[in-house]
Amino acid sequence: MRKLLLKITVLIFFLFSTVTYSQTDFSHEVGVHFGPASFQTDFGQRGDFPSANASTLALGLTHYLKFFGSQYSWRSGGGYFASHFKLKTEFTYLFNTNIQHKGDLENRPEFQAMQGQIKMYNIGTSLEYYFLELEDYASFYGNENSFNPFVSIGLHFSSYDPDILVDGVSLENQQEPYTQLIPKWQENSIFLGSGNTFGLSIGAGLRYSLQQVDLVLDTRWQHFFSDNIDGLNAPNDPGNKRNDTMILVNVGIVYIFGKDK
Repeated sequence: MRKLLLKITVLIFFLFSTVTYSQTDFSHEVGVHFGPASFQTDFGQRGDFPSANASTLALGLTHYLKFFGSQYSWRSGGGYFASHFKLKTEFTYLFNTNIQHKGDLENRPEFQAMQGQIKMYNIGTSLEYYFLELEDYASFYGNENSFNPFVSIGLHFSSYDPDILVDGVSLENQQEPYTQLIPKWQENSIFLGSGNTFGLSIGAGLRYSLQQVDLVLDTRWQHFFSDNIDGLNAPNDPGNKRNDTMILVNVGIVYIFGKDK
């Protein structure tokens, strides 16, 4: 399923780029990004940010669609929307193989022995608003080495595959009740099969313009429409009130088609 999803994503990405590249009303940017991500899950102590966050690494590809052609100039114009908005499409792979309960675990061996894993493919699209006129407009006239902050809102589709281990042994294919765990997770609370979900994100970032490429710092908070991302979901637990979320910080390099003209 994950390999098929990856192939479909790559195919759609290149078909979309091929079809729209010939249109004079659009222009394109492509890039790569990486950086730390932090899952807020049912591991750790709720309300204790350091213990309830599971840090991981994210790697991905990005495509930006601009709403004006590569020959954009002050003569042709593009309106306020074209001068301040971009549509970003991204594919990100995230993995974390060492999610643990943190905090005060003294005399709690069932928590100390428990470990989680998450592997995720995240496909999303975001609309970015830039506070200054887009750097591509100015770059044709040699105005480089400039910053441009932005904010974003996005919709994402995630394919995830969690696992729960006790003393290094996976609970997958084991029968309930899982007596190694505390009572609330022993029955009808562990979900180890792969799944899919949508999510919403809000973010902010900063671009730095160079001669041929841009450097991008992008931070976002993503809310999943599922509480099964980490494999834990105890519906009868009064403390289980929120779905899983993620904070992602990316550093990227983006190649801008037409910027050298």
